[in-house]
Amino acid sequence: MGTTDFLAQVGLFKHVKEEGLARLAAQLRLVYLPEGHMIRNTNRDTTSVDGLYIVKSGVAKVTKPSQSWEAEAVLAILGHGHCFGEIGLLDGLPPSANVTAMEPMECYVLSRDDFLPALEEYPEIALGMLPGLATMVRSADQWIAQLL
Repeated sequence: MGTTDFLAQVGLFKHVKEEGLARLAAQLRLVYLPEGHMIRNTNRDTTSVDGLYIVKSGVAKVTKPSQSWEAEAVLAILGHGHCFGEIGLLDGLPPSANVTAMEPMECYVLSRDDFLPALEEYPEIALGMLPGLATMVRSADQWIAQLL
C-alpha cells in the first residue's frame, strides 16, 4: 500500500481529495519508535510539538499523569491509522499527554511547518480533525465530572 493510499484510510484525512493526499504524503517522514519510547508532557518542557504522528504499525498508549499522586490515567490506546499530536499542531505547544510505545512502532510524521500550509490549502483537513478534537473534549469533561 502506498503512502497516499494509507493516508486516505486515516480518519483525519478522509475528506481530502487525492491531489491533497499526494502533497501530504510527499511531506511525511517515517520514524521508528522502540518499545518504551515516550513522548512526554512535562510542565517544564517548553519545546513545541514536532509534528503529527500517524501510526503505521505498533501500539501506543496515551496517558495523563496525576499532579497529586503517583498514578496515571490511560486516555487511549492507539494502533494502525490512529494519530497523535493534533493539538500541538494547532497551538504549537508541548504535548498535552504522554504517548508511550507499548511495542516497536513505525509512525509517519508530518511537521507543523508542513501541516499549516496544507491546512490552508486544503481546509477539508479541518473537517477530519473536528470529530477527534470533540471526542477529546467530551472525554476530558467526563474525567472532570468523575473527579468532582
